[in-house]
Amino acid sequence: MVPFIRIIALTLSLMLLNGCYLLKQGSYLLRYQMRARNINRMLKRDDISEELKEFLYRVKDIRTFAIDSLGLRNNNNYCNYVQTDRKYMVDVVAGAREDSFEMYRWWFPFFGRFPYKGFFVREDALKEAARLKNRGYDVSVARAMAFSTLGFFSDPVYSFMKEFTAYELAVLIIHEQMHATVWLKEQIQFNEEIATFAGNQGGLQYVKMLYGKDSPEYTEAILSQKDYDTYIDLVRDLFKMLDSLYSSEIEREDKLAKKELVIDGFKERIGSDYDLLFRTDQYRGLAMAAINNAFIASRMTYTLDLSLLYELYEKEGNDLAAVILKIKQVKKYRGDDPKDFIEELLTEGDP
Repeated sequence: MVPFIRIIALTLSLMLLNGCYLLKQGSYLLRYQMRARNINRMLKRDDISEELKEFLYRVKDIRTFAIDSLGLRNNNNYCNYVQTDRKYMVDVVAGAREDSFEMYRWWFPFFGRFPYKGFFVREDALKEAARLKNRGYDVSVARAMAFSTLGFFSDPVYSFMKEFTAYELAVLIIHEQMHATVWLKEQIQFNEEIATFAGNQGGLQYVKMLYGKDSPEYTEAILSQKDYDTYIDLVRDLFKMLDSLYSSEIEREDKLAKKELVIDGFKERIGSDYDLLFRTDQYRGLAMAAINNAFIASRMTYTLDLSLLYELYEKEGNDLAAVILKIKQVKKYRGDDPKDFIEELLTEGDP
């Protein structure tokens, strides 16, 4: 159960912020927090199913792994469980210019500007998307399985997560717990890239530890990660191609016409070469997806350039805990670009 003082604090904050969006979304968040049940106490009960019990033990195990083995923050996240009839957490709206990857940004009190905005009610998300579209933006509405409240509340797990594999659950928890460990205001790209890196590598490490490197579970996780990497590489190539087009000197109308041709060509390639590109069916719907600048830019927010992180990972002997320990030091960095800090880490010890 959420401490009563935190409920009062959130209620007063929402009243003072005086924003319809914050009031409505905050009320949903408060509702879920009120329904959260402590996992340790639940596991002492005799009236919960074996399926639920196994899931809760898995959450505890991943959380312990994230804290003890990877060095992520030890807080109250993922100590509570919420039963819900939802299949995912929120619908997330993103917007970008039609002829560039400049993203629309929303401002939130205390947290700064974000290139995405979440809604607990899909109709509200669609209304916001329509508002941006009427202003000339490309828009994207995507489902998010979880989000971090950045320490304002203890983030719980939800009942729909019981359907996740151990790898998927570990990726999610480690990703969000990386946010709880390192979050730099107004550095969304950096925040999401380090969380994506930590979640992906940490998920693989957890499954390998749990099942063994020769297990079907680890093989499946490796295939899933390889397909994800292929997907991101393809979208990144599309981003670079279109970004080059947008920076050219041709007329805007010509840019938009060529943009559609490039995207159509991308989708045709996915449709015709899918089995050559991917090993699973996870991205088979990509050929039919509504791909536009918002779709592309929102994905690149998480993965535009992870190369420095992988260089650091290799330098540290593929020791993820050592990498995370280094990254945590960025909170003391006073430069403008936190990636410059990663560059400095890569040159440490060089003659």
